[in-house]
Amino acid sequence: MLTDFKFIFIWWLTIFLLSTLSLPLVFLIFKKFWDHGYVFAKTISIFLITYLLFVFGVFKILPFTFFSVLIVILLFLAFDIFLISKNIKFFKKAFFSKIYIFLIEELVFFLVLALWSYVRGFAPDIEGLEKFMDWGFVNSALRSQYFPPADMWYALKPINYYYFGHLVFALITKISNISSTITYNLSIATVCSLTFLSSFSLVSNIIFSYSSFKKAKYYVFGALLSAFLLTFGGNLHLAYKASKTALSEKITLTEASKSYWYPDATRFIGFDPDVQDKTIHEFPIYSFVVADLHGHMNDIPVVILFMAFLFVSLISAKNLLSFSFILPSAFLLSLAYMTNAWDFAVYGLLFGISSLLVTKNFWNTILVGLLVVVSWAIFTFPFSINFIPMAEGLKISDGHSPFYQLFVLYGGFWLICLPFLIFLFKMFFKKKNTKFNSVDLFVASLVITATILIAIPEVIYLKDIYIYEHRRANTMFKLVYQAFIMYSLASGYALIRLRRYVWYKLIFVIIFSLQLTYTYFAVKSYYGLKNYKGLYGLNFLKISYPDNLAAINWLNENVSGQPNIVEAPGDSYTTFNQISMATGLPTIQGWIVHEWLWRGGYDAPAARSQDVSTIYTSDNLDEVEGLLNQYQVKYIFVGDKEYEKYPDLNTTNFKKIGATVVFQSGQTRIYQLP
Repeated sequence: MLTDFKFIFIWWLTIFLLSTLSLPLVFLIFKKFWDHGYVFAKTISIFLITYLLFVFGVFKILPFTFFSVLIVILLFLAFDIFLISKNIKFFKKAFFSKIYIFLIEELVFFLVLALWSYVRGFAPDIEGLEKFMDWGFVNSALRSQYFPPADMWYALKPINYYYFGHLVFALITKISNISSTITYNLSIATVCSLTFLSSFSLVSNIIFSYSSFKKAKYYVFGALLSAFLLTFGGNLHLAYKASKTALSEKITLTEASKSYWYPDATRFIGFDPDVQDKTIHEFPIYSFVVADLHGHMNDIPVVILFMAFLFVSLISAKNLLSFSFILPSAFLLSLAYMTNAWDFAVYGLLFGISSLLVTKNFWNTILVGLLVVVSWAIFTFPFSINFIPMAEGLKISDGHSPFYQLFVLYGGFWLICLPFLIFLFKMFFKKKNTKFNSVDLFVASLVITATILIAIPEVIYLKDIYIYEHRRANTMFKLVYQAFIMYSLASGYALIRLRRYVWYKLIFVIIFSLQLTYTYFAVKSYYGLKNYKGLYGLNFLKISYPDNLAAINWLNENVSGQPNIVEAPGDSYTTFNQISMATGLPTIQGWIVHEWLWRGGYDAPAARSQDVSTIYTSDNLDEVEGLLNQYQVKYIFVGDKEYEKYPDLNTTNFKKIGATVVFQSGQTRIYQLP
């Protein structure tokens, strides 16, 4: 653990130093916030620096090297000097008057980072679910000189997915000089920590902005409740399932809960009971537990930052039809899109609803929205020129969720948030408009948007490659994930606003307790918390494929750049394609279904898969050599998975075409082509 603490500290220090670059900008944007939005400097710095390097890399202005990072940091420093020189008195006052607040928030960030890193240390393996894909993206980015990064599972082509969040963590990995085998787990902990502290900062300032809640007991307490719900809260599925089991088996709730399987809370509609309409409905703590470094999780800090900027802009009563609002909004939505594309539409919807409610100006909202979309298209142009969307169009939903199942998943938030809306409506009809302010309206827009997001999959869904049985799954997953975030943020404010109602506080305590209990079962089930293994993510290879691990280490130590390799392709979610994912060296064909999705069809990946089979098994020397030349292969890998996939594997041709064995461990070999 002491060795891991060194890595945690270096990782934290890297993020801290980067965050100081954005403090002047953050202090100006959030000068009305009681904490000046201190934590948002972390998100702005790491994403903005990544974006600049990304643009420079796409247009081949600067390569993705440590020297280029220093150049961008120097540009940032020059901008900071300009801002500080123009506002020296404000910055002195802002910094020295709030320094203890900054220290406390920094300490909380470090503690949550260390806590979740420690939890990850009980099951650190980068194996299962989407981990091969996510880590492969990071490793490919680390090897990239220019962008977009090469697809490590589709040689000669760039990644055709939302990889910007992976690029962010590749950047921090490069600066910190820690192996990506460790930073993968630190990245998960970073998102967890940023989620907790960013949600705390946003909600505390929403509460603080209401004139009656300037006392810390209100805005700190309410914000902590929202932060815990968002970061560590589940839904009511545990309570539902335990109660159902207890009644059917005539046992106590405690006994019934012992058999609870935490993923069931994310696979309920369509699975229990089993019907032909299976959906996915995840939430942040599930992401942190299963630890896929996936776009929907990576984007949480960005969308919270966008909501903070939207809130501070709306309550300032300034004209939204200005570049000072349009450009930052478009830029943040661009970051969200490149990290998790669905979030552009989701938070565009939130912008429209909140702007209408707060400004009450329909045409101004439309005009600003159009200008934001145009600016968004410009900001995302470097990404879009190398990206082909994978959706196949909208479809009318012919499957619908039973209301009781929706209530199990979101009824807790409905019981917390809908009384708040009713409270506002009653105020409106009683014409008490003096209390019906922009803060109330912004929080109401969170609740309304979240509810619409849950309703959308009941009406329409976006068609993709998933089979008919799972037709609504991805649409529901991407929308309700954000609904969970919005409901969580609104909950703390709702409690403070309705604090005088004893019945409401009782409901809140019950819901809060039930939803927080989920984390206990999830962490206990996944991690056990009995055998600490450390943050190194390839222990599973050390145990199951030691020769492959030795080959991976050799490639990472001896091969520079990003030459192509060939290894056996396999089905998605298997242990095939270990070498490409762990080194970032592109193979001809990797996980089949993933490339099927990314390439818009099965035929091309299937053809590549057949080409790989030919390379490993054909007796035709010219055919083998032709394919190796076609895909510009530098290294041929032969190991456990290749022998498993091709029992009649033929290596004699490799020697005949001049390939030499540059690495050998057991039956594992790496051939280098001339």
